[in-house]
Formats: sequence, structure tokens, C-alpha cells
Amino acid sequence: MSQFRVIFVADDYDSTVEFFSNIMGLDVHIAFAETFRGTIFSAAAGFIEVIEDGAGWDSPGVSGVTVSWQIDDAAAEHARLLSAGADIVRPPELQPWGHKSLEVAGPDGLRIMLFEVVAAP
Repeated sequence: MSQFRVIFVADDYDSTVEFFSNIMGLDVHIAFAETFRGTIFSAAAGFIEVIEDGAGWDSPGVSGVTVSWQIDDAAAEHARLLSAGADIVRPPELQPWGHKSLEVAGPDGLRIMLFEVVAAP
């Protein structure tokens, strides 16, 4: 396998793209609009692809799904997300396994967990 990608079928495509771009600060890798609109964001060592709902995908939704990635500084990212207007579900907290993690509410019920490794497990 050469690539990991999370595909997110968005009820509100424009707001979801705005969230991942402006709130989460992800860079657009590719955007397309041939048959339906889609935007692929670079996210650490993988990608998050947002596609417009109604594009023929039979999607079960995001119930129970959390997207997670490692960051360098949980406190700094928390401050950046607050200033960008993110809905913080849980502020940075030190976890028993040595991560300082925070959680953000994304579009359509998606939860995003960000974590800083502060101690080896």
C-alpha cells in the first residue's frame, strides 16, 4: 500500500472544505469538479478527501468515526484552533499513555483528535 486516505462525504461541501482549510489549516493537495466537487487535503502522512454528497456514493455517515493525527505542540495548536473559531470539544489533557490530546468537533458530527507525544509509553 502506498497511500492512506480518509474520504469524507460532506452534506455541506463548501463549509466542510472551509473547515479543513481555514480552521484545521490543512493544505489543498488537489481539487476537482469534473463530475462532482472534491478536495483532497494533505494531512500528515496521509490525505483527507472531501467530496460533495450526492455524487453517487452510498455513505453510511460518520457515526463513531474519529480522525486523529499527531501534532508537535498541543497547547499551541489549541490556541491556534481557538483563534480560528474551532469548536473545541476537549481542551489539551495529559493522557495516562503519555499523549497530550485535544478534540475538535468537525462538520457533520466528525470528531478530530489531535495528540502530542510528551512521554514514551
